[in-house]
Formats: sequence, structure tokens, C-alpha cells
Amino acid sequence: MIHTGPAPRTKTEEFYPGFRFRERPVTRDRDYQDSRLRACGVDPSLYGDQAAAALFGQDCFKAMREAGHQVDGLVQTEQRFKQIEPVAVGEPLTQRGWIEAYDEVERGHRLHRTFEFVRRDGLVALVADVIGLVPDKEKWKAAAAKAGQKVPSDPRAGFELISEKTMTPEDVTLFSSDVGNLIHFKPDFAANLGYRAPLAQGLQTMVWMMGRLTEDGPPVSFEVSASFRRPVFWDDEASLWQHRGENGFINCMRALNASGKLTAELTVASISYA
Repeated sequence: MIHTGPAPRTKTEEFYPGFRFRERPVTRDRDYQDSRLRACGVDPSLYGDQAAAALFGQDCFKAMREAGHQVDGLVQTEQRFKQIEPVAVGEPLTQRGWIEAYDEVERGHRLHRTFEFVRRDGLVALVADVIGLVPDKEKWKAAAAKAGQKVPSDPRAGFELISEKTMTPEDVTLFSSDVGNLIHFKPDFAANLGYRAPLAQGLQTMVWMMGRLTEDGPPVSFEVSASFRRPVFWDDEASLWQHRGENGFINCMRALNASGKLTAELTVASISYA
């Protein structure tokens, strides 16, 4: 069964696997890209005239909102990008997407959405998978208590410190200003979900990480995935660590908070440069 047309009215219909989002035009504007990269601590000049692929993750959230899907309170747990060919700043694309799965998990329901960004000639230039959690408050508390009993290894072991920064409410709200989700803006809303302050999008940390992959020029193609392990508050101290494979390329990056706990991890499955 495929759902199209007006926004569905029930949670079951809203997240029905096979739901197709309306196709929508997308163009990455220079001013938009530069302002969002700066909010993530990335120098826009690193990308030149190439569109920063990770920012198309925001277009995925826009498509959800336009479909009438509730995003307030959703927790992003994983983001994947596969760039087949680079996209230019200002290049017109068509975005299309669908819901892959909506499965019950330990803390609620896992929601997997896939989006493609298509050129005028029909070529799919970029694929984005957005995976998140529709939390169940009681299940979340129980799972968090269970996780707190585990003794984690040192996430810095074998990794090199490459960058540090302080998150700010101004950068967090700018980055998320056009996609919504009150968890990024409203202290009272975040507190009601059990957080001490609003959260930065996981995508904001991912953009910071992927900026490191452009230091020798933006890559032509790649396949990367990021998992978001802990919340990043809008006033957190953060550090970025990298690991290089035998070929000398970065194959993994980790973001840590001021307590040295892992907040996000980026895995590079493949990457190529001109």
C-alpha cells in the first residue's frame, strides 16, 4: 500500500512503510550553504562551488514537514549519505523519498526514511537515509538506566584530536531554523522530554565531521554513515577525533563532549577525490 496526497491523520498512517513524499525541487543556495557551514564550524571555502552533501539532510526534514509529518520530539539516531556524483551550488535537483521501515525497538519505534536527489538528466546524484527514533518516554527511561550500567571503553584510544569548539544557542538555532523541531529551540520543550537544555541536530555534528573530508578538496564520491550516541546540548563543549586507515585516508571520526563521552561517530565506507 502506497500513501500519497494529503497528510495522513494517524500515527500509524503517518509512518506507514511505503509512504511516498511528494517530489519537490531543491537548489542549494550559496548564502544558505555558507551560513550553515559556519554554524557547524566549517570553512565554506573548502567546498568551492560544490554543494555540501550533508546539508541536503535538512531538505529531508523539510519534506517531512511539508507532508504534515510531526517532527517535534523526534530523535535522529543515524544518517547516511551516498554521493554518486558531486552537485554544484545553484544546481536544480528533484528530491523524492519514501519511508523504508517503522519498527518497534527498545526505546520506542525506529523510523527509516530514504531520499534521492535527482539531476535534470534523471541521474541520482545523492542518496540520503534518515533514521530516527519516535521515543516512548517510559521505555526510554528504562533503556537509559540499563545503558548507564555499562562501562564504556575510552573512545579516544587510537584516535587523534583534530578540533575543539563550543556549541552556542545562536549556531544551533540558525542551523535548524528552517526545518523545525522544538527540541532545538525551546528549553521548556526539551525539559519536558528530560533534557537539561535544547539539543543540536545530529546532522550539525555530522557536517562538522564531513568538513574534515574536504581539506584536500571536496570528494567526488563517497559513502558515509553517522550514528548519534548521546545528545549534544546547545551550549556543550565538543572535540573531534579522527582515525586513518592504512591508505592514509580518514576512515572514522568521533565527536566527544566535555566529559569525554562519545556523542557521534562517522564511518567512511568509501571515498574518492579528483
